[in-house]
Amino acid sequence: MSGNAYFIYTVVLAVLFIGMLFWAFGKKRKKRFEKDAKIPFQDKQ
Repeated sequence: MSGNAYFIYTVVLAVLFIGMLFWAFGKKRKKRFEKDAKIPFQDKQ
């Protein structure tokens, strides 16, 4: 691969990583993640 290909590959991966961070820490998912975080502490029935 040439230098430009490595640069483009790096930029694409960085954009994907930042997108995943926004997805994971977005406000829409906060309630669900808080609920899921309590699962280990719930009583088993």
